[in-house]
Amino acid sequence: MQTILTPSQLKAAVGTVLDQAVRSPQYVVRNGVLLVIQKAELPDPDAGVLSPWEQRASVLESFYDSNKTW
Repeated sequence: MQTILTPSQLKAAVGTVLDQAVRSPQYVVRNGVLLVIQKAELPDPDAGVLSPWEQRASVLESFYDSNKTW
């Protein structure tokens, strides 16, 4: 069973909650909104950051590239 914390519980034990989030998602409810704290991968600094629009453009370019037809 997952525990859903209040903001005051999170604030009182933020170090412990963040340590637990490395292993499994932690949940906090604030103003009726459920928030999830979980481990994420750091982006590769050498890869550069692409916006969602740039990512879509790359997919569309490869889709319509006549050199990549079957």
